[in-house]
Amino acid sequence: MINKITTIAAAMMLVSNAVQANEQTVYQFPQVQPAANAQLQTLEKDSVEYWQKVSGKELKRGVPVFVNQADNFIRIAPKARFDSGEVFKPHDLQLDKLSVRDDNFRQMPMQAMVAQEQMENAGFSDGSVGLKLGQVNGKAMLRTSQALNDNDTYLLHVIEKGSSNALHAKSQFKVKDQQQRVAMQLSMGKKRFKDSDVKLTLSSPDGEKLDVRYENGEAVFNYPLETLGAANGYYELEASVDTKVNGQTVKRSIKMPFVHSSQTISMDKAKVTALGNNKYQAKVPVQVTDSGRYAIRATLTGKGDKGERIKLATVEVAKQIDSYDSFTMPFAVTQTAKAPYELVDIELTDQTRMLKFAGE
Repeated sequence: MINKITTIAAAMMLVSNAVQANEQTVYQFPQVQPAANAQLQTLEKDSVEYWQKVSGKELKRGVPVFVNQADNFIRIAPKARFDSGEVFKPHDLQLDKLSVRDDNFRQMPMQAMVAQEQMENAGFSDGSVGLKLGQVNGKAMLRTSQALNDNDTYLLHVIEKGSSNALHAKSQFKVKDQQQRVAMQLSMGKKRFKDSDVKLTLSSPDGEKLDVRYENGEAVFNYPLETLGAANGYYELEASVDTKVNGQTVKRSIKMPFVHSSQTISMDKAKVTALGNNKYQAKVPVQVTDSGRYAIRATLTGKGDKGERIKLATVEVAKQIDSYDSFTMPFAVTQTAKAPYELVDIELTDQTRMLKFAGE
């Protein structure tokens, strides 16, 4: 008898949980909402800086620094490295051990040097130090006489604020599922880059480095992308260019994020029913490709006295959907309108993967 009661109780709990999981969250906005803004399709950015990782061995030997104007700033920061499950943090750099020399090994003047404490006060809490070159008409080699570990890693970051040699990037922001080519236009004024001028790095949302190459204005992936949506972060393309402007080497880096998208939900035609007392109900059949929590937002419309279509109310509904299902959208309106009643400004959202789609 006890086992039977336990079995019945467990079954009731499963049914209760299933009902709760399928419950809708309904919200009607106080006022009719405007149509959603067009989703971002492309991203444009400019860069007057570059960065690169260098080893302790390279810093001791000398690392070339490319600076083309008096307004410049060089930041060097220690970067933790992982080896056999352990974290190793490099030595903090000592400013008095840093020097910049030209290609004849003559020391070049440094107008300003910023210690780690000053950098922390400026918001850099990563152990950075900074310096500014006082001479820019020549090849500069940054080196240290400090006893660093050869395998330690440091980030070299060069900024030329207001430079006329800005790298401009325009790339695709929304990338479709299975797409392996992403438009990425790079330019510097009227200058366009050869494929060999551009080095690309592709990082997944979990930080994994993926194979990518630059080919005729596109980033080309060797394999289809796996992580879908923006819920776990964006993919990120990092481009580095190395080119000549008026005989001088100019280096620039830029990062361009994008979201990997797939149409995870689609809808059939909505059916709107008038319930009386200015209350209406819309039934919207949907189909999803992946289980998750989804939402729909839409505005109910009807006909005015002169036959014009008027917007009556905006409602948003969210629920868990596993395959085929439907949203039930209740509307309570204050303005009288005539049939036919229709939904407009429909927006579907995959809340699990943070993806938005225009409704049909």
